[in-house]
Amino acid sequence: MNLAKLPELNNNQIKLLTLINIRWVAIFGQFATISIVYFYFNFNFNIGYCYLLVLFSSFLNIFLQIRSKKTDLLSNNQATLSILYDLFQLFALLFLTGGVTNPFSILIVAPITIAAGFLNLRSSILIGFLSILLIFILSFFYFELPGLEKNYLFPKFYISGLALALCTAIIFLAIYLKRLAIESSQRNVAFNILQQIFLREQELKSLGGLAAAAAHELGTPLNTISLVAKELKKEAGLNKKFNQDLDLLISQSKRCGEILKQISKNPYAEKEDKFLDKASFKTIVHEITDSFKDLSNKKIIINEEDYKKDYLITKKIEIIYSLKNIIDNAIKFSSNKIEIFLLSNEEELRIKIEDDGAGFSTQILGFLGDPYINKGGLDNNKEGLGLGIFIAKVFLERLSAIINFYNLENKGAAVDISWQKKDLINLKLI
Repeated sequence: MNLAKLPELNNNQIKLLTLINIRWVAIFGQFATISIVYFYFNFNFNIGYCYLLVLFSSFLNIFLQIRSKKTDLLSNNQATLSILYDLFQLFALLFLTGGVTNPFSILIVAPITIAAGFLNLRSSILIGFLSILLIFILSFFYFELPGLEKNYLFPKFYISGLALALCTAIIFLAIYLKRLAIESSQRNVAFNILQQIFLREQELKSLGGLAAAAAHELGTPLNTISLVAKELKKEAGLNKKFNQDLDLLISQSKRCGEILKQISKNPYAEKEDKFLDKASFKTIVHEITDSFKDLSNKKIIINEEDYKKDYLITKKIEIIYSLKNIIDNAIKFSSNKIEIFLLSNEEELRIKIEDDGAGFSTQILGFLGDPYINKGGLDNNKEGLGLGIFIAKVFLERLSAIINFYNLENKGAAVDISWQKKDLINLKLI
């Protein structure tokens, strides 16, 4: 599945109890405002209809609270209907109390704020469109603001300005929050994949340990079988009928022993010498590049001219996986060859991966390291860079590496990764 082509990735669900609690806050706020304005300020307006709208919302909330569980989650359509109800209830209250001239008309942006953060794109557009349409209606049709019927009328241009400001706020908040929600969801998906990679490596480590233990335990009964078979062969003497079967049993036992011996060589076994967990950085890079030689006919050159000091570093999964990912991308996007520069001195360890391809697209160069990148302008036959580069970047930066992406002056792309010696020491990598 190509995640980069998905129009949106956020599929958050809202708890029904959350919307019920938010609606209770709105109900108490509306009731208090209506009562204060009518009884304290003595403004005359349709208080009966206003109270009726608030009362209906209260009954609806009580009904939902009785019928639902605290852990119930709303589907996108259910949440959309709930938010639409709140939008139209607020529209009715504003219609009775001055339309957009009511200072509380700013609350009409609240539904789109919730929708953009939790609902899908279609529902967000629907709620945003209806919000703008209702603002347009409220700017022409409404009961005058209480207390101002005979004293002052807002100029039409001022009302138009209020409506335009509210519409602008809705559009801005919708785009801004939807973008944040999609990026957050993309990162969550990417981090989940990253976590799965760690879990898979841990499972392999556990399986390796179990296999080594099983091989050790099976060694004793297998030796017993082989010993008994040899003794039976001695007793059988020249009986060819039994000797052939016994020879086969002995040879197969020996073969099983060799297989178990290979399995027992578990690189992750806890009892293995910790020294084997470390290797020369140069050796690690050579091992990674060797793994690609049978998979690609492109030329891989390792330049060690400026590799003055050899660093013995911990063979961390994060380092190996990240370098493999970046080198793999370089091979995919190169024309004929890639060149890997190893550089080091007393203070710094550095690796540069350069290819002779078309280089990074100017459209994506500034976004490298984000979970997903729009593939427009890239060769459709090639995989996107987004997720792999994101995971590699996260891995390396967690290990205090500095990673830079840029295009070469002549042709091709380059990835520059470096560590300071003090960081490698602090992380106990050397």
